[in-house]
Amino acid sequence: MEWPPIFTCDNYSKTITDSLQYCRENKGLLVHAYVIMPTHVHLILSAGGPVSLSEIIRDFKKYTSRATTRLLNADANHLFLWVFKRAAQKASEGSTHKVWTDDNHPETITSESFFRQKLDYLHDNPRRKGLVDSPDHWLYSSAKTYYLGVRGVLDVDYLEW
Repeated sequence: MEWPPIFTCDNYSKTITDSLQYCRENKGLLVHAYVIMPTHVHLILSAGGPVSLSEIIRDFKKYTSRATTRLLNADANHLFLWVFKRAAQKASEGSTHKVWTDDNHPETITSESFFRQKLDYLHDNPRRKGLVDSPDHWLYSSAKTYYLGVRGVLDVDYLEW
């Protein structure tokens, strides 16, 4: 199933960044890199506190799913609500709306060169999709932080090698 471009409006993307920031401040989440694409999110994360990364991601998905559904209801966005409702029905998980897919595609980053490879791939995503001419032009990305030294919409926790 092709996911709808939910993150093309700032208030939906802000739900993601606000939730990630909350997890940074309250759950020990370390956000090393991010890109919020129109239909999905790319993240390089780790846990730096007592809460495991899988627990943080579970809570993040649960909260942002509910918050996004509330926003869609407030915006009377019946098309996206229908898509997410249908996805929940197909998944038969008991939830009313399914905003996120089940898979996360986690990969353990064990070296600086592998991190750089993933970082460049992640940041280049908006350019590869034809959304911007340069990765640092995408608002919801840590590219400008890494490439220009300018703070983006979300703080970044740098990895020390």
